[in-house]
Amino acid sequence: MCRTAHFRSRCCRHHWLHIAKPCWPGNGFNTCPKFGSGVAAKPTRIITMDGLCPTCLMPGQYDQHQIRMIENVEHRVRWGAGPSKCEPGCECAVM
Repeated sequence: MCRTAHFRSRCCRHHWLHIAKPCWPGNGFNTCPKFGSGVAAKPTRIITMDGLCPTCLMPGQYDQHQIRMIENVEHRVRWGAGPSKCEPGCECAVM
């Protein structure tokens, strides 16, 4: 599975993931078989950047094969039989 880095901009406060180490040369979000399977991956620590995020810096022009914007960051706890979306379980949002 490709390894990602989680970034957050201090200027615009947006979050995004970047492919830090591909599992195979040329792999990324569009071609790595592990992305989109619904299985949760171990989260990476957040790296704070001083500049703007890719969307604010280059609207619609950044490489979506290597960079993906995170639309919502929530702290949740999940109880269930496994990490997949198709496994039985219950998600609970802590407010």
